[in-house]
Amino acid sequence: MAKELLSTQTLEDILKRTRMALEEGRSQIFEVAEAAQQECTRTEVVLQTVQSEMEQAIADVEDLTRRFARIRVDLLRSNRDFHEYSEAEKRRIYEEAEQIRSALAAAKERERLLRVRRDNLQQTLAKLREIAAKAESLVSQVGMALTYLSGNLDDMSRQLEHMHIREQAGQEMLRGQEIERKRMAGALHDGPVQDLAHLVVQLEITERLYQTGRQAEALDKFGDLKRIAQGAMADLRRIIYDLNPMTLDDLGLVLTINNYLDNLSAQTGVDTRFVLLGQERRLEPQLEMAVFRIVQEAANNALKHAQASLIEVTLEYRRQQISVSVRDDGIGFDAQSVQEKLKSGRHFGLLNMQSRANVLGGSLQFQGEPGKGARVLATIPLVNGEGGEVK
Repeated sequence: MAKELLSTQTLEDILKRTRMALEEGRSQIFEVAEAAQQECTRTEVVLQTVQSEMEQAIADVEDLTRRFARIRVDLLRSNRDFHEYSEAEKRRIYEEAEQIRSALAAAKERERLLRVRRDNLQQTLAKLREIAAKAESLVSQVGMALTYLSGNLDDMSRQLEHMHIREQAGQEMLRGQEIERKRMAGALHDGPVQDLAHLVVQLEITERLYQTGRQAEALDKFGDLKRIAQGAMADLRRIIYDLNPMTLDDLGLVLTINNYLDNLSAQTGVDTRFVLLGQERRLEPQLEMAVFRIVQEAANNALKHAQASLIEVTLEYRRQQISVSVRDDGIGFDAQSVQEKLKSGRHFGLLNMQSRANVLGGSLQFQGEPGKGARVLATIPLVNGEGGEVK
């Protein structure tokens, strides 16, 4: 008994000294966070200025490019029909062409330098935000630790466990955000970026055709250019919708899922069904977004990996929870292999769904057997019967 009391007293003394050290360190971390935030604000102002200057430079380049194209036509005509132009007129056209060429080169160089400066500022701002976020997180964590250390050892043990859960949830959220960024970057690179690169090549070909007097062939090319641009625009609209489905704020979760399934069926030919159980009610935006993203990811998996011909989504509203089920009639999977993929950390789609559910205090289940289809079930608790992140 004496040994146990001595051990407890020693631990309490250690906690007191730790508290003193944390109090001294918290003020220093707070100063770092405040300085980083101030520098972020200053850098944002500079970045906005550079962005405005770059937009003006881009406009200047476009204007000069159009002017140069027009004067180049005049220059070609004066060379071709030289007997119809006086020497003074030919000299004026040539000098104007040289002036515009020089101005265009200078404008392009200014645009390039502004782009480099903008990229550097964006990288600096990202680093500053990271430092500020880490410092603020440390201040918060230190404050929580000080609060926990004020209580007795039993209370501290329970609260530390709660803090660990919240820390895990925060890490899941960050990992989900990183997964989303990587996916969007891949979608942009494989879609619109490739289309725009092809568009540039076709524009150069069209320009050469026009310069060599093959106007009819150049005119035929415009149809191809229009189709490429329309395809890139369609891809960009889809990516923008994936980033922020605007109908979610305006129409709510039920209609947004309905519209998504209708579009999915129209684009892919797969049959879709939607079942609503319970009475729909508006929830917190982050919760509705999480449910919609889980539906998106599960449906995409069914299309890409399960060879499904039917996707059925069931959304159920209850007093204390909301659940969504995405079922398909595809090739199914082995439950053990899914768990191994989750543990490996390499299957971004599964991790993304799981992190969205976990951050909101919910759970995600994968059900299925080889040859018998698959089902993803997400269940998220509600606070006092209303939507919101579980605190």
